[in-house]
Amino acid sequence: MGSFKHFILAFFGGFALIHLVDAQAQSGFISIACGSPANYNYSEPKTGINYISDAEFIDTGISQEISAVYKGSFQQQVWNLRSFPQGIRNCYNISITQGTKYLIRGTFFYGNYDGQSKLPQFDIHLGVNMWDTVNITNVTIPVIKELIHVPSQTNLQVCLVNTGLGMPFISAIELPRYL
Repeated sequence: MGSFKHFILAFFGGFALIHLVDAQAQSGFISIACGSPANYNYSEPKTGINYISDAEFIDTGISQEISAVYKGSFQQQVWNLRSFPQGIRNCYNISITQGTKYLIRGTFFYGNYDGQSKLPQFDIHLGVNMWDTVNITNVTIPVIKELIHVPSQTNLQVCLVNTGLGMPFISAIELPRYL
């Protein structure tokens, strides 16, 4: 009987430890659902990741929704997006922890949000530095851009740059700490 009690105690202790580690994994995340209403936040049911509105990180652009025909097939963080019809360069300003290694992920899902089926191409920058070119080649396939970065400041700018080949937009920005 004594070994059974130790087994049960170890089992529940391990179970609690797993859930504690799982809960802490979200603490290093910054997950932004671009274009979602101000003060809106939610937990994505399939991943458990908590998303917040982009309203506190940017004051330009227009909130848009993807076409309703695509919503059932994709996770909630791509249901809305922020497009940038004005200006050449529009930047998100995100507070981060200086010297911490981050995996920075931008998600771009067109979903025919504008009803025009015009697939854009534009650049994404990290601060003043070119990160990558976003080339949307299919209405229904998200484009994901990732990089690992150790910021030297407490502020990070993710910028979308209009290159004249269609209107820039972004669906989600995720910044998990990279261990």
